Amino acid sequence: MTAKYWMYQEMWDALNGWQEEFPELMTVTVLTTSREGRDLPVVALTDHRTGGHNTKPALLVDANIHAGEVAGNAAAMFFIERLLRSYGHQRDLTELISTRTVYVVPRLAVDGAELYLTTPHRLRSSPRLYPYSEPPHGWVPHDVNGDGWILSMRIVAKDGAFAMDELDPRVMRRREPGEVGGTYYHVFVEGHIDPTARMGTMPALAQMKLSRREGMDFNRNFPIRWAGESGQSGAGPFPLSEPEIYGLAKFVEAHPNIAAYVALHTSGGVILRQPSTGADTVLSETDRELYTRVAEIGEKVSGYFARSNYCAFASGHEKILMPGAADDWMYDHQGVLAFTVEIWNLAHAAGARGYAEHGVSELMKRTLEQERDDVRKIYAFVDREEIEDGFFPWTPMDHPDLGPVEIGGLNPKYLVQNPPLRFLPRECERVAAFLERLGLSLPQLTIGSVWSTEEGPGIYRVVAEVINRGYLPTSSTAKGKELGATGIAASIEGADIVDGQSPTIIGHLDGYGDQGSYEPPTSQRGYAHWVVKAQSGSVLTIVFSAPRGGRAATTVTLV
Repeated sequence: MTAKYWMYQEMWDALNGWQEEFPELMTVTVLTTSREGRDLPVVALTDHRTGGHNTKPALLVDANIHAGEVAGNAAAMFFIERLLRSYGHQRDLTELISTRTVYVVPRLAVDGAELYLTTPHRLRSSPRLYPYSEPPHGWVPHDVNGDGWILSMRIVAKDGAFAMDELDPRVMRRREPGEVGGTYYHVFVEGHIDPTARMGTMPALAQMKLSRREGMDFNRNFPIRWAGESGQSGAGPFPLSEPEIYGLAKFVEAHPNIAAYVALHTSGGVILRQPSTGADTVLSETDRELYTRVAEIGEKVSGYFARSNYCAFASGHEKILMPGAADDWMYDHQGVLAFTVEIWNLAHAAGARGYAEHGVSELMKRTLEQERDDVRKIYAFVDREEIEDGFFPWTPMDHPDLGPVEIGGLNPKYLVQNPPLRFLPRECERVAAFLERLGLSLPQLTIGSVWSTEEGPGIYRVVAEVINRGYLPTSSTAKGKELGATGIAASIEGADIVDGQSPTIIGHLDGYGDQGSYEPPTSQRGYAHWVVKAQSGSVLTIVFSAPRGGRAATTVTLV
């Protein structure tokens, strides 16, 4: 399997090549078109010989919604190829593609990711100018020394907030309260002043307010607790304002068979689940159980941590935690079991503290010494693993705006935000392991017993049993049922109906994840009853179907 950082055209060439190689298992189409005119691919993976992709319960995976999180795209492409090449050779993956559908949008931020991969540039999602209509005057991140990276910059200053660490002078530690007598620095992102406004003679630092130019955040643009730019940076002018996100939302609307969702991000090494709005008690008991157990198995097979969004990110200071996020929208508005996977845990690999294990609120309690110790461990990890370009030595430069400065620090792209290339295959394996188990947890309708009894000359009573063999309910979640997700319908063909309806509504069935050890498993089963008029020997076709449960059909011969 291929684990790499894909350029846009490379990605499309690979997808088209796999479609040609595996036409019975994969189709790739265009989800939508970006602001700069690039097509976003969406892949459907299923064995078409066992039914169309829209007739089976589906897992939707998207990736690289943030331009710099290219490891998400790498993991998505790895997962696609793994499913294709394992079909017919690995029993569980063959089962997954035979009985379910996997939709993959391997890169949402196609414009921003291409800029990230081909230039020193770093940005959140889209290269379009936002939130201002004109570029504001100020400090613009830029590769000033021409080494191909936008790193950190330090400049000696009496009022500086940082000092060189005594144990590892590469580390810039925070200056302690009341600390005097040392050499202190300002530390900030490498860049330069872009004088877009006419100003009188002013010191450089007076003109260095960070100039926000590419502030759009696709993952704050969904119509869920949307807060606007004043409440959440990057929210966009209105929900679904960005064509890439609108296209994804329309795809979800057009595919009611989506029963689970995963967004691939970086970084943290954590499987994030609901809720985002408080402790687990804000969920129903059913959904709390489903989320907890699926996250637990994800933790087991991937080696990542598993936490709720709230436990991972809540500091106690936010009015709304991450408004406008995709996983919240998928659960709260669509009733779909939704997760976010944050790939790559640099802190954990280095033996340092990270939010995945401790949560943001606990990290805020670290002492200054604990903070600097964690940073030292990351530098030691770079040394120990001999990571090429993991750290750039502080190098003097005569800056055009500031005079003497030094540029250096940790690699922000392929150490901090994404794993170094030789660590990437392991991360892709971890993500794939969770996605596979989640896909196999989707609902699955099967037909149990079918009874027919002759009630009189040419009159038969037919009873058919449908069973949900999957872990999840046919509504995906209790929230899905509450929101009115379409349930199971049963139909019969081949005879005149005397009593009953075709289709007849069964409703939703629990999965085995809802079953305990006391009550019989009746909630996993449903029954359809008809009285029909037909001749002995007639063959009847019975079909049970539900968007998130799939389709099951059988025939019965009247005797």
